[in-house]
Amino acid sequence: MPNPANRPRRRSRASSTSSGRQPAPPPTGLPQPQAQPLEAPKIIVIHPGSQHLRIGRAADLNPLTLLHAVAYKRRQVDGDWPHHDALLPPLDNINPAQLQVEFEAQRLAVSRILQHCVVDEKNRLRVATPPQQLANFNRSSPAEKVPPPSGQPPEDQQPWLDREAPVLFDDRILRLSAFDARDYDIHFPMQRGELNVHKEKGGSLQASLQHLERIWAYALEARLKIPLRDLGTHCAVLVVNDVYVRRHLREFMTLLLQRLGFRRCFLVQDSVASTYGAGIGYGCVVDIGAQKTSIACIEDGISQLDARVRLPYGGGDLNQVLLMLLRKCGFPYRECNVQDSYVDAHLLDELKEKFCHLNASVCGAQEKHFTLRKQNGQWLRYTIQVGDEAIMAPLALFHTELLNITGRTRAVCTQQAAHEQYDCEDCFDAEYLKETGRKNGVRGGDTLPLGTGPGSLPRPPLPVTADDEELIVVDQDEANSNCQPQPAAQTAGGQSNANGCYHNGQGQVLPLDQAVIRSINRLSSYETKRKMFGSILLVGSSAKLPGLAAWLEHRISQQIQPTGAEVNVFTKGMDAGMVAWKGAAIMSVLESARELWISQHDWQRYGLRILRERSPFLW
Repeated sequence: MPNPANRPRRRSRASSTSSGRQPAPPPTGLPQPQAQPLEAPKIIVIHPGSQHLRIGRAADLNPLTLLHAVAYKRRQVDGDWPHHDALLPPLDNINPAQLQVEFEAQRLAVSRILQHCVVDEKNRLRVATPPQQLANFNRSSPAEKVPPPSGQPPEDQQPWLDREAPVLFDDRILRLSAFDARDYDIHFPMQRGELNVHKEKGGSLQASLQHLERIWAYALEARLKIPLRDLGTHCAVLVVNDVYVRRHLREFMTLLLQRLGFRRCFLVQDSVASTYGAGIGYGCVVDIGAQKTSIACIEDGISQLDARVRLPYGGGDLNQVLLMLLRKCGFPYRECNVQDSYVDAHLLDELKEKFCHLNASVCGAQEKHFTLRKQNGQWLRYTIQVGDEAIMAPLALFHTELLNITGRTRAVCTQQAAHEQYDCEDCFDAEYLKETGRKNGVRGGDTLPLGTGPGSLPRPPLPVTADDEELIVVDQDEANSNCQPQPAAQTAGGQSNANGCYHNGQGQVLPLDQAVIRSINRLSSYETKRKMFGSILLVGSSAKLPGLAAWLEHRISQQIQPTGAEVNVFTKGMDAGMVAWKGAAIMSVLESARELWISQHDWQRYGLRILRERSPFLW
């Protein structure tokens, strides 16, 4: 982590780039970070995601993982319809028959590709089981009544669903059937990797922050057993996405320090935290989550600005593809309704983890089992045969035409340039720097001519005084290097730019392997590119699929053979969804992280000014 003592005195943070130049020291007047004892049990690491929240003490072996959602009991009012944020991405709003026809054509195309895969050293090709054969077995497979799973308390001792509770959290939401959900407004405060701000009920920015506060307070008080009144003695580390909205980060800081009342906190990007968790100094981090896939290149703890991208597909989209494939082969649970029932949506998530893989040598019909609880309290056990459906669903990451069922047009998010994220509450943002910056000893706004007609004289430059030495110097290379918008992708914050480098010629979002190659190739140095191809780290809750790392490595190697670069895709020997959380926990107790902490008093007094100077990434 950069040491302030080694930074040049006259270089501003605005002039630093992701190529390795160090940020500036805090301006005169800001408090210097003070050495304080690091107590891991008093540090809370928070990693919020679109579907799950991982939270725990830095001293814990593993974090607590719970559903990142809240359900409020509704008041029955005429004309007031319940609001439900879906657990899985909804299907595209087109004719269902047309959707089925197009999906079947895409499925057959991928199936033909699979038939040419070699399964062993004898060069034997795969043999697929026809869906009709599987359907004959699955349609005749009856559901068996079974006792509740071991560890499940009897319902006469603990009710399955507390219908009187005003607010529901975590697995209580996952127990809501389509009938039960009508009594609740259910909100997921994050979607596709950023705050879920929309125009419907509970969708404003402040409402989303209130949902976050309720969920995090529940996790701290009810699950971690930390009274909210004691948070003044605790510190917090918040893991944020690489592609961020600056205004949202400001709101996160206010939420942690003023609304929840933590003593101090700092922010860290998830890909940077993942490198700490994996114990590597550099690498291309591919984070496959529930609703997004983000790619970032990290070198010496810095996320390279040009190589960041967030793709709008993840494990939830694979769940929808899996359901379409299972229905094609006679899925025995015919009442499955993932759009309205959170029980069924959670079931599909479990089936993806149990069934799906990317091992081409596994072929033919495989017999699987799953259990579920019906509305009347009876547990049922289903038997199902699956074939290539288990491998075809995760292949949607590499054949994104299969993902058209959850959206034909997808906006790819890249980092929005600082000068495009104007914040009226930040008096030191790009607009302010543009007005007060100096070039050739003259203030930016002082070189305009007095008139426009012939013979008009330019306004004489103002003399540079001692007070002007406090102005922040803005280098010209900031506007010409990392902060150029990329066309045709969508930048964080909702503005579109014009590159389209993450879409193919038909407007389809790039598959995972091509997106990784495109991201790495945006780096300027050949040596850095070579290092990134040799260290591709897979993390995220949807990166646990068996065979995914080897499949991605093979796909990338085939496409970059002329360059001669070695490709190495790997995962760590731990839960892939916890790597970033563990890395943030490690960072929080390092000596070099002392300068990152922002106290509650400093935030109230200096606001964004101190976050700009202390953030471990380019603001």
